[in-house]
Amino acid sequence: MNSMIAFYALVFFASMLCVFAWSKLNRRIFGIDINKLSQPKISESTGIVLLIPLWLAIAYFETQAFNIDFIAFGLMVSAFALIGFLDDTKHKWKTKAMPWASRALMIAIVSLIFAWIFAPSIWWIIPIALFIAGLASFQNTFAGLNGWQGGSGFIIAIAVSILLAGSAFFQLSIVLAAIILGFLAWNYYPARVLEGDSGTLLIGSAIAGLLVMNASIELMAFSLLLYIPHVVDFFFLKLLTNKKDPSQQKQRPYKLLKSGKLAIPEYPDGRERLDFAKLVIKVFGPLREWQIVLVIWIVVAANAGFWLKVSGIL
Repeated sequence: MNSMIAFYALVFFASMLCVFAWSKLNRRIFGIDINKLSQPKISESTGIVLLIPLWLAIAYFETQAFNIDFIAFGLMVSAFALIGFLDDTKHKWKTKAMPWASRALMIAIVSLIFAWIFAPSIWWIIPIALFIAGLASFQNTFAGLNGWQGGSGFIIAIAVSILLAGSAFFQLSIVLAAIILGFLAWNYYPARVLEGDSGTLLIGSAIAGLLVMNASIELMAFSLLLYIPHVVDFFFLKLLTNKKDPSQQKQRPYKLLKSGKLAIPEYPDGRERLDFAKLVIKVFGPLREWQIVLVIWIVVAANAGFWLKVSGIL
């Protein structure tokens, strides 16, 4: 027991070290933090280096007992992270940007291959592939402020670890939570690094992959309840109020006040465009970035805790 706690701690510190090294060595891939008065340049696409502690952990598990499932998991997560990395860097190199359709096709292929390996029957391959792609996409869209995606991803990873307690994949789920926490140590407000699509897709696909490997359709269905805040954010806020630009790239998503607080911006047509963070602002008024993210974390944790409690798991 103590040796495994020490192992998880090592994974956490390895994740922290990899993220720190990336922030210092990366000189080309960066983003502007538009929600700060100082508009700092921050190292971006940090999620790609989280593959290092993940594969180190998988290598350790393989030395204890060979498990081809862990290797398949690592390859699937790596593929998602690399797809995100290509998207992150499309404007950094003198190459043509990846078309949205190409990215979607690659995600579909990876999801289908993984689903084919672990689906309990042929009839479940497509639904499980959609499950993997869906969770990765939800993690990708539920982001935008310092610590938002990392914190919510950590909370859900812990919830999934509780769901997988006693299974062959419990230890790997704790490893994932430790890796995310190591990243979050540098990503919480004020962020020193940004995860990029490589990070969001890595975390989302990893969470989905753990559930798929457990081969329980009921558990996969139950896990969707953990993503109710993500569903509300995308389908009931972004798509309903901003159907033409759900990614919020045509205009800055938040208005930065002189006080440093964030507010809902004014739009030319007078109509509000909402996401989960702007819903928080609508309820509480202008807030500092960390306050908005804290409210989101509380909502995600409360939602997960509620479903784990009413189901009798907690």
